Amino acid sequence: MEEIRKGRHRIGDMLPTETELMRAYGVSRHTVRMAVQDLRTRGAVASRQGQGSTVVSATGQARLAETIQSIEDLIAFGQETQRSFLSSRVVDADVALAEELDCRIGRRLVEVLMLRKASATGDRPIALVTLYLDFVLEHVVEDLSQVQKSAAEIIEGRFGIKAESVVQSIEAALLTDAQAAQLQARPGDPALIIRRDYSTSPEADPFLVARSICRADAFKVVSRFSCLS
Repeated sequence: MEEIRKGRHRIGDMLPTETELMRAYGVSRHTVRMAVQDLRTRGAVASRQGQGSTVVSATGQARLAETIQSIEDLIAFGQETQRSFLSSRVVDADVALAEELDCRIGRRLVEVLMLRKASATGDRPIALVTLYLDFVLEHVVEDLSQVQKSAAEIIEGRFGIKAESVVQSIEAALLTDAQAAQLQARPGDPALIIRRDYSTSPEADPFLVARSICRADAFKVVSRFSCLS
């Protein structure tokens, strides 16, 4: 991070390879990977599988930088953060919840509440996550409390249901008293509400809805577009 701040690695530059970093610092491959993961969670670099890591910020503030270019990236993204399981319960969708989730009134769902942090090193909480799963997927809750895989990965592994379509929406909000307490912030602080609906096709009803309330000062979304020939 210090070398990035001093300009040795400038914004837009590729970081050295894992092998080069191992030799430069005299550390193991595992240590290098953990260090690069920490740079990602700080928002200093963005990584693409098989393409290395690119410097995207010289400030390195403790925030989560999300660079997503595919459904696979989106699903794997959750592995880079620490997740704390808070609670789960079975709910029957009332009028308000049915309208929010665009489902029928009375639909039986499992509601899961989790807290997400930027890394496994004790960084401050960045997001309060609520998952809504169909009741038939209830066994996923046990895995969520034990493994650091995303809900979509667990569902695919357990039930063979694969997310082929994800609809994401992002809107601004202010933290309530309860949300601020969970996120170690102040009531009324700015936040981002990120909702993702996972389904097996664009026409199918979602089998998983994830709603994250994120500290606005600790989250960044990066989108990359390219022209089609």
